[in-house]
Amino acid sequence: MRKVILSMMMTLDGFAAGPNGEMDWLPPFNDDALWRDIHKQMWANLNSVDTLLLGRVTYQIWEKYWPAAASNPASTKNDLKFSRYAEETQKIVFSRTLENVAWKNTRLVNDNIAEELAKLKKQPGKNLALVGGPRIAQTFMSLGLIDDYQFVVNPVILGRGKPLFKGSENGIKLKLVGARTLKPEVVLLHYTPL
Repeated sequence: MRKVILSMMMTLDGFAAGPNGEMDWLPPFNDDALWRDIHKQMWANLNSVDTLLLGRVTYQIWEKYWPAAASNPASTKNDLKFSRYAEETQKIVFSRTLENVAWKNTRLVNDNIAEELAKLKKQPGKNLALVGGPRIAQTFMSLGLIDDYQFVVNPVILGRGKPLFKGSENGIKLKLVGARTLKPEVVLLHYTPL
């Protein structure tokens, strides 16, 4: 059966974005060695994925950025590669407020998330990656829909922002199945639910 993999960048204190959605805490984009390592890990994960799961906010950012990255002369090799991947890969957007989606290979789900995921997991194909948005990640976590947790933890303490872990009243017990240092200060953590 297909798995749902949560793949997120986060700060050491558990935030997925700053208070207003800022991502300026990410490693500098000119750190080629680190980003090459991050992308290598991401691609190892994405090679086992044929469907991207997105929340509304991330979808709207990606829909503007990734198709344009393909023709932007300033795009890095990794940006060009991911732009092609994102364009051709099936994307499912979970939103109660969006009425339609226009990006190629994208469809919208407005409700019944658990039912939709149950159907998707039974279909043939590769895994599904939840790649965007702390709110949709919180919803998936609270519904027990995540089979694999993969975090790139950055050496930043924001103190405030958009938390990745919020609203799970019963908590979630996890088993560490892998840890890797991508650079002395950035760590990839891989967990599965117990």
